[in-house]
Formats: sequence, structure tokens, C-alpha cells
Amino acid sequence: MSISVDDDGAFLSRAAVGSRELRFCLALTAISAAVFVVCIPYVRAPMQPSPAFVAVYNAVSTLNDLTTAIILFGQFNILRSRALLLLASGYLFASLMSAVQLMAFPGMFSDTGLLGAGPQTALWLCVFWHGGFPLIVILYALLQDSSHGIAAPPRISIARAVTAVVGVVFACWFAATWGTENAHLLPPMLDTTGFTPWQRIVNLADIVLVLGAFVLLAARPRRNLLNLWLMVVMGYWFCDITLSSYLNGGRYDLGFYAGRIYGALAASFVLTVLVLEHSRLYRGLAIAANRLKERATELLRANETLQSEIAYRKQAEERLRQAQADLARVSRITAMGELTSSLAHEVNHPIGAIMINAETCMRWLSHEVPNIERARAIASMIVKDGTRASETVARMQQLFDNGAPLRELVEVNDVIREMVILLHGEAARYAVSIRTELMDDLSPVSGDRTQLMQVLMNLMINGMEAMSDADGTRELVIKSEQVEGGHVAVSVSDTGVGLPPLLTTQIFNAFVTTKTRSVGIGLSISRTIVEGHGGRLWATNDRSRGADFHLTLPIGGDAALADRCA
Repeated sequence: MSISVDDDGAFLSRAAVGSRELRFCLALTAISAAVFVVCIPYVRAPMQPSPAFVAVYNAVSTLNDLTTAIILFGQFNILRSRALLLLASGYLFASLMSAVQLMAFPGMFSDTGLLGAGPQTALWLCVFWHGGFPLIVILYALLQDSSHGIAAPPRISIARAVTAVVGVVFACWFAATWGTENAHLLPPMLDTTGFTPWQRIVNLADIVLVLGAFVLLAARPRRNLLNLWLMVVMGYWFCDITLSSYLNGGRYDLGFYAGRIYGALAASFVLTVLVLEHSRLYRGLAIAANRLKERATELLRANETLQSEIAYRKQAEERLRQAQADLARVSRITAMGELTSSLAHEVNHPIGAIMINAETCMRWLSHEVPNIERARAIASMIVKDGTRASETVARMQQLFDNGAPLRELVEVNDVIREMVILLHGEAARYAVSIRTELMDDLSPVSGDRTQLMQVLMNLMINGMEAMSDADGTRELVIKSEQVEGGHVAVSVSDTGVGLPPLLTTQIFNAFVTTKTRSVGIGLSISRTIVEGHGGRLWATNDRSRGADFHLTLPIGGDAALADRCA
């Protein structure tokens, strides 16, 4: 699978051709064409033989083509392009053929050359070299539009390509040695008088391949920088083959030397551009790394700032929770202060009964014959009244509790019954009757008992105060039921003046009230408590008289699990 890389100029094979690059390549081509035309009249002028020049030329070609092949193989490792793998293999082929041709060149390392070479070997190796590379460039141009990458791992693909190139080079060497000296399958290109007509014919075939590669590269619909420079290379190869192998008369004339110079330049163009490309990429990478480092520093500072802001926000939220808890306690104390007379009656009534029953018990025990049975009965009444007073004080203590919220399983019906008992005196003061409609076997909820008592107390007291100026029946109805979704629903309904239509939602905002002597925080605190328990508190005003307050609380513990499973 090929790796997708955006065409942003990161690779020479994908970079678009700009006007500057096009002008530069045209200038190089024009200069080479001018020099080529100047050399044609003197192409067969004899010059001093210099095997060292041939050695330098082949060494430059070998090293430059090998380096170019390595870089292109590296780019194939990223792009996975068949065409790029083929072109890299072509440069490797040119490098190896240049090295083999150098060793087989007569007079270089021996009179006839190494590797079993004969008089014709070096010439045929040069033909295979200068014809094989343009042929590979033609295949490269034809494969460029292929969207199919190579599925095999890059290392395996490169190893296969290298193996194939080495095999082809070996076949060329074998044909150039055995095919010319032993089997005579290839015609001779050099005799005692100079080049034979066969030398012109086979090199003309190489020239045709070079021109074909140039035309195919120029005809590509999407021309990239690599294609442009390959066209320049093919132009210089045309000058090389034409001057050194087609128009000249033999080795070591002007055409021979001029053509080899063109060949050395051709082997250097793509390598030079690739090196410059890598230099540009490394420079861009260094700049990007520096920017990334600066960005990382900025992010680190921003992270530190964010951490401090988070810590400050957590502290602020903790202070807010503490303030809400203090405000809720103040609200409870305020409400209890308003209930002082009613609570005093609730406590004094059993205490007064205890005192009367104690005096009666003392009289029964003071008789000459103490009436033990009557004294025991009266003592039981004393215990009952004492328990009643103790329970009343315990309920008051719960409402005044300043401890942290404690989540436990709470029976909502028990809370309702306790608040009915605790607010019995307040209901009598407002001449309100309290009626409860409680569902049996109601599942418990998970919450803080004291906070739920505070919510119910606020709703009940608000309902009683709403009926203080109402005519007719004054009744406070409290209902409980279990609804779908695993919730317990409680409603508190009164027969008072009701709520203005616009206040059914605003009534729960802080400092919004319908009473002249109220601060307006009770319902706001109640909604905060209910929502903190995962529930919901709202008001409706659908009846002609009175208002309804509803709250839902999620079922807790095993009861919630059983309800969800059902």
C-alpha cells in the first residue's frame, strides 16, 4: 500500500514546474545545443589519447548514478511508486554498466581490458549502457499515471530490483564478451580501419531510444521537476551518443571527448537537483523543528496557566459549595426561627402532659395502699410523651445539623410523615389541613436526609403561607408515587392564590419571591439540592386555585437496578 503524500513540493517527483526552473532548464538546453552545433564540424579531429580521462569520466558517472539511485530508492521507500522504483533501478543499471565498461576498456587496466574482454567488448557495453537507460526512462514515463502502489515491503521490493539489475548487467557483460569473441552473435563495431557501419546502426538505435524518452516525458499531462530534469538529461545523452559514437571517427577524437563531457554532465544533473532538494528539505525541517519547539514552549506555558486556572476554579467551586451549604443552613435556621412558636407548642405539649401524669402517678403511689397498676399505666403514658418530645427535638436537631452531606438510602414517605408531624403546629396556626396520598412500597432514594427534609419543609411552608389570605378551604395535599425511568415523584399542592404565569420558571431564581417579607432564596436552594441529587424541581399553575410543586428523585441502590432491569 502506497503512502499518501500531498503534492506540496516535498519530493522532486511531485513538485510542480515553476517558471524559474523552466527558464533555467531551457537555458542549459540552449547552451548544450549551441556547443553541440559548434563541435559538429570538428567532431573527427584527432586528439591525444588519454585513458585517464576515460577513467575519470566512468568514475564520475558510476559514483553520481549510484548516489542518485540510492536517493531515489529512499524516496520510493516513502512514496511506494512503481515508476520511481523503476527509475532508481535505471540509475543503478547505469552506474554498474559504467563500472563494468571501465574495467573492460582496452588499455585501462590491461591491453584488452579485464573481465575477459576483447576488442569489441567495451563498445557493446557502451551500447547496452546508453540504450538500456533511455529504455528504462521510457518505461518510467509510461508507468507514471499508474495509481497502483507496490504491496510488498519496500526493503523486499528494493532487494528484488537490485537483484534484477545485477542480473541484467551480468547478461550484458556475458553478451558483450562471449557473444562477440566466441559465438560471434554480435557484429563487430571496430576494425583496423576504425568504426564499422554496424557501429553507426546500433548507436542510431540508442539515439532513437533517447529521443523517444524525451518525447514521452514532454508529453506528460502533469509535468513535474523530475520529468523536466530527465528531459535535460536525455538532451545531453543525445549529444553524448551522437558526438562520441555516431558522428566521430573513432576513440580519442574531439567528438569522443566532447561526448564524454556531455555524459558526465548528464550523470550530474539529477543528482545535483536531488542534493539541493534535500538541502532545502533539511532547512525546512530545521525551521519547522524550531517553530515546533517554540510552539511546545508556548503550549507548556499555556498548560501551566491552565493548570493554575483549573486549581483556582476548583478552589472557587469548593468555596461556592461551602457557601451554598452555609446558605442552606441559614435558610433552615431562618425557617426554624419562623416556626419557633409552633415548635415550642410541639415540645411543651408532651412536657406538660408528662408533668401532669407524673403528679397523678405520685398521688397513686402516696395512698396507704399504693395502686401499682394505675401508677404503671400512668408511667407508660409518661414514657410515651417523653418519646414524643424526644422525637420532636431530634427532628429539629436534624434540620440544624451542620455536617457534610451524607448520601444514604432514604424512605421518602418517612420524610413526608416526619415533616407533617413537625409542621403540625404551623398548619394549625394557618388553619391548614394536611392530607397525604402516599404510595405503598415506594422504593428508597439515594440522598441526604436532612437536605430532603429542608426541601419538603420549604415547599410545605410556602404552600401554607400562600393560603394565609385565601378564602374557602385551606388544604395542603402531599402525594408520592413511583414513575417510569426509575424515579420517585413527590408533589405539594395548595389551595392558595397561585403563581403569576410568568413566575412559574423564574420563581426558582435567587431573590425572586411573591412574599413581601421573604428574601427569596428558599426555592433556589431547594432546586440546587434536588438537582444535586440528580432530580428535578418545577412548578405548575394549571388549576383555577392554588399551585403545584413537583420534584423527582432517582431511585438508589438495588432498587434502581431492579427497576432498570424490569
